[in-house]
Order: sequence, then C-alpha cells, then structure tokens
Amino acid sequence: MVLRPVLDAFLDAYPTVSARLMLLDRAVSLVEEGFDVALRIGQLADSAMVATGIGEVRRVVVAAPRYLKQNPRIEEPGDLAKHQIITMAHLPNSWTFPPLPGASVARTIQFTPRLVTNSIRGAVASAAGGRGVALFFSYQVAEQVRKGELEIVLAGCEPAALPVHVISPQGRLSVPKVRAFMDFAVPRLRSHFARLEKDSNDRSAAAVQ
Repeated sequence: MVLRPVLDAFLDAYPTVSARLMLLDRAVSLVEEGFDVALRIGQLADSAMVATGIGEVRRVVVAAPRYLKQNPRIEEPGDLAKHQIITMAHLPNSWTFPPLPGASVARTIQFTPRLVTNSIRGAVASAAGGRGVALFFSYQVAEQVRKGELEIVLAGCEPAALPVHVISPQGRLSVPKVRAFMDFAVPRLRSHFARLEKDSNDRSAAAVQ
C-alpha cells in the first residue's frame, strides 16, 4: 500500500536499477537476510541500524456506517462487548486502550471474535461490508475512511500513535543505489504519512461532531 508505489516510481526514474521487494509480517534481519532498506512501524530497539523517521500511524477502530446504524452506539471501549468483532489470526482476542483519566492501568477489552482471518485485505472488506467492528492501522483503511465506507469510532480512546521509520544497515547508505533510493523515497513517504494523518484527523473530528 505504501512502499510499493514509491519503489515503482523509483524504478521508473532509474531504468538500470533492479529491486527485490519483500512484504512480510515479521521483523527481518537486514544484514543476515541481505536487505538494504526496511520500513518499520513501532518503537525501534537499540541497534546499529540507521533510522530515518518518516511519520506515524494510528490504531483506529472502524465499522461500516450501516453496521453502526443497526447496532448499539459505541461511546467507550466497554461498549465493544455488545458488538461483532473482526480480528486478525496472529493477534490476541483483546484490544488495549489508554487508562481512564486519573488512572494508571490500561483498559484491556476481551472478546470472542465473530470473524478471524489472516488477510488484512479480507478483514477490511468484511468490515466495510458491515460484518462488524475491527481494529487497523490508519493507513490500512485510509481509502475506505475517505470514501465513507468505514467510520472511525472511539477516536478519543485511541492508543498513542506509533512511529514509522525507514531503516538501513550501517554502511549501506554509502552504496550509490541505496543512497539514491533513500533520497528518492524519504520525502515521498513523509508526504504520504503527513497526508494520511491529516485525512484521518479530519475524519475523526467529523465523526464526533
């Protein structure tokens, strides 16, 4: 969704360069597995990698407008107990939200999901089809939110946004092709995540008015 279009444009601009794009749901060892660059979401562990911040993503709870009209209102995390939940196979059957004002313990909402899938695209489609409530990274549902196919709920209860970095092993940035890609990709990725955050904030504000 994010990195492939940038890589496509880079290859168009540099016809003699080849690339290998791996889309993985796991952390890779860039040095051991031979990667020049990786896109990482979340706090970074201390390492010898060179990290360049490009933005941040939110974790948003969403549902289709028609689902929300036909089911009880969702005003606080505890209301999710009354709803059908769509979740990913690799995630626990619980969502965590920040503590209530004046409290120090995060709120964990346990649930028995109605639908479990290993496909982000499938989960998004099911949520947009009115099958239930789901939790995604904001970039994963940006298009559906923009089109009005999904609405963000519990915007005031979201966990803290997660940073997004482009990382590269020490020394790889001295390779001209890698340096050229970083110079090409970083401003485009920053622009993408800035636009995503603005659109997401605008939609959240509209939803609570």
